[in-house]
Amino acid sequence: MTRFAQALRAIAARVPETQVLIVMGTDGIPIEKLVLNSVPNLDAVAAEYTALLRASVSAAGDTGLGDLRELSVVTDRMTALLVAITSDYFLFAALAPGALHGRARFAMRVAGASLEQEFS
Repeated sequence: MTRFAQALRAIAARVPETQVLIVMGTDGIPIEKLVLNSVPNLDAVAAEYTALLRASVSAAGDTGLGDLRELSVVTDRMTALLVAITSDYFLFAALAPGALHGRARFAMRVAGASLEQEFS
């Protein structure tokens, strides 16, 4: 099992509402994916949030706010969390309604820190 797969499984173990976890670049290309519950149109959702991620990264940099560290989008049916590993790679999580966002964010930050050296 790769370090990426181990990190995704560790997040899923801490956050039972996890539906999908992806290690991905800001270009939208997935490096590792863990699907726990099938989400309709997952690829379309991930592509749309990648576009939002790129716009948010640009906005943060252009306004002098620094590197984007997290982005969350909450809808009626899903919460999407994106947490930076590096400035070019992120963890994406799709969570079921009712998920504890703080726990998910913490688990993703811990996993991201453990994966950072993989991209050095």
